[in-house]
Amino acid sequence: MASRVLVFSLGQGGYDVAFASAVESQREYCKRHGYSYVCVSQDGSPALGRENIWLKTLLLYGALLKNDYVLYMDTDVGIQPGCPPLHLAVSNDKPIGVVAGHSGRVNAGVIFACRNSVSLDFFAKWVASLGKPISGRHDVGWGENGHLIRLVEEYGVIPIDTRWNNTFDPGLDDYIRHYTGPLRNEYRFEGESKLAWDEILAALSHSKTMDDADILTSFAELKEVYERSAPTDCFAPFDQLWTIPKDIAFPQKYSSLPDKREDFHLYVAEDVQDSSPNAYVVTLRDGLQQVLGPDNVTTGVASFWDHAFEPGDILHIEWIESLFYWKVPSDEQVQLFEQRMAQIATSCPILYTAHNFDLMPTYGKNRGRLMQALADHATVICHLSPDNIEPYARHHAKVKGLKDVKTAIVPHGDYQPYFRLDNQPFKDRVFESDKIKILVFGHIRTEKELKFCLDVGEELGHERYQMIFAGAIHPDLIHWKEIHRYRDEWDGRTRRIHFKVPNEQVISLVSQCDALLVPRFDRLNSGVQFLGHSMLKPVFVPDQNSMGDVQKKAEAGGIFIPEDLKSAVSVIKQTFEGDPVARMVKRFKVNAFNYSKQDPFHVGKAHEAAYQLAIAEHATRQSEVVS
Repeated sequence: MASRVLVFSLGQGGYDVAFASAVESQREYCKRHGYSYVCVSQDGSPALGRENIWLKTLLLYGALLKNDYVLYMDTDVGIQPGCPPLHLAVSNDKPIGVVAGHSGRVNAGVIFACRNSVSLDFFAKWVASLGKPISGRHDVGWGENGHLIRLVEEYGVIPIDTRWNNTFDPGLDDYIRHYTGPLRNEYRFEGESKLAWDEILAALSHSKTMDDADILTSFAELKEVYERSAPTDCFAPFDQLWTIPKDIAFPQKYSSLPDKREDFHLYVAEDVQDSSPNAYVVTLRDGLQQVLGPDNVTTGVASFWDHAFEPGDILHIEWIESLFYWKVPSDEQVQLFEQRMAQIATSCPILYTAHNFDLMPTYGKNRGRLMQALADHATVICHLSPDNIEPYARHHAKVKGLKDVKTAIVPHGDYQPYFRLDNQPFKDRVFESDKIKILVFGHIRTEKELKFCLDVGEELGHERYQMIFAGAIHPDLIHWKEIHRYRDEWDGRTRRIHFKVPNEQVISLVSQCDALLVPRFDRLNSGVQFLGHSMLKPVFVPDQNSMGDVQKKAEAGGIFIPEDLKSAVSVIKQTFEGDPVARMVKRFKVNAFNYSKQDPFHVGKAHEAAYQLAIAEHATRQSEVVS
């Protein structure tokens, strides 16, 4: 089977025009040898400079995941007609090919790679170096080149023959001539080429002035540029590309899944499938399996009702409503719940995660009975933020003993499971405009939430901003006929699509918006907040309970005074009418927050600590009963 070979260059910012004859020599070389060729010329990003620093690292690694051989070349690289096939430059034994430049250090303008475990590891580490500090002896002053020099030294890569990337010897009988440094004057700029080069020179004094914020916050921008620059038939998708470098940049603290334990088994009372409508429980399951081992974790509601719990078991209830399949329980079912909680508590710890202030309103008077059973028998109550503990206890002041139950803090987790779905486009004419799109996503439950969002939209105005509702709305707020009318008849102002969004369309919907507004008043938490963070979108939340706490840790901004219209409008305008670099800084912080605090492993580790607390607390209670 013939090897897949890709040659690519970066021609953004007019470089493909300035060095058109060199690019044509690259294209002719690929025709002679039957290689695929891509000159990336799609728009880059001002935040990355004219050279789009670090994009090269992602494209090269993404190409190597998809091809057997890869050759990257700057656009100012010309290939001689007699240049040999690139498999003569690298092989499985020597999979990385770089050449020492005129400075004596390896030049990053021509890079050969043969795919094997060594080259994949090398280039994944190059990607993972994004934003990392570098020693003075490797530093070249800007961009990713210094990290390439460091890795070449670390891996003991021996530079290949200078003929494969000649940057300094005009008399050399070379294969590839790189018109940089001493050889730049050899290149002839004529016509359009000269005009393009003059424009590049005029802007060059700014392009390499990259301060720390530009470099460190370039991840989100790089992702967007990569996705529009990398043809899927030649480059791996970004989410596949980032998996390994992410684990290098944010190393996990385990090398393999734990073995089955004889003294410990966890039962999570949630039915969890990969296609679950609740990405939270999928992330939780994945994290628990990584930390505790898949053989030590069982999910499913049935275990609460049917399993014969014994010492060594742990029961974790996420939502009491799940135990009744989100239906209103009868008095007999509530009584059975009370009996079952008392029975299980005699044998093992019970944990409960407080996602909401209270159970569903339709449970009526039985809410009090169910919460009292929880207070009587739960060992630990988990909260998503320390800021939730006191308000939750105050809300349930009439439930005897609830405030005395031990508490633990666990992270919510990100919404990466949405990316595993068979994603489909969310289409609507509202996305045809270039306005700043503020999305209100999810279930609108109260008149107060609805009015607040509508008022924010009016206060922002409709010339520059576009407010969009997408998601269900409580049937008591709007008649179903009105819901359909709002969807079908749009006056160009606030767009109201009060229908549930299919899970497969969530990624498409959020990606087409610029920010999310969360009008969750008098709530403990908001899953939409974490969805926005997972998509690296600015999120605006009320400074209330976990929402304010999480926002400060993730973005250090985007917080408004609860129910204060002017405060919310001011925060939104500050974001989009302020310094764009500040937005980039926030996006970098959110990305770091996701991968260092919200990924499945960290969710699993935090829950493991909660389970250890529950085991110790249950043992203390049992000893008190005996004594």
